Amino acid sequence: MTKETKKERLLTKFTRQNLEQTVYMQSKGRTSDLDLLTTEELQGLYFLFFPNEKPSNVAKRVLQLEQEKEIKRLRSIILSDAQYIGLFTPGNWKRFNDFMTQNSVFKKSLNKYSVDEFPELIKQFKSMRYKFQKNRTTVGSKAWYQFLGLKPSLN
Repeated sequence: MTKETKKERLLTKFTRQNLEQTVYMQSKGRTSDLDLLTTEELQGLYFLFFPNEKPSNVAKRVLQLEQEKEIKRLRSIILSDAQYIGLFTPGNWKRFNDFMTQNSVFKKSLNKYSVDEFPELIKQFKSMRYKFQKNRTTVGSKAWYQFLGLKPSLN
């Protein structure tokens, strides 16, 4: 964005008289005229009033994207295990969310877990998956009925 565009945006939001004191402080007492600011001073003043337009650090953004990708990978591990043991069905999140808030390691929903908390949660779900695989061959167990897709008899 050019120097003139930044000036115009500032002047559409504020009058010159309103900006005089801020310009004086931004220039460290050198001037109170908006037109006499250097490029760096104007840029600092502009981002003071329009902070959302400040360019973000590219390395920071790359790190954030990598972390989001890792969180998605870890969540998919949890969801695949939950789906395997019958805790989660694609159309119904209620049972899974109830389990996460009441019985998971840190007692919070899946989207609230951070990257460093996932290993313990994965350990819990892998343990549940192992127990499910072990019990699905035991006739009459809950895992056996679920594996066959049957409902237990109420008799």
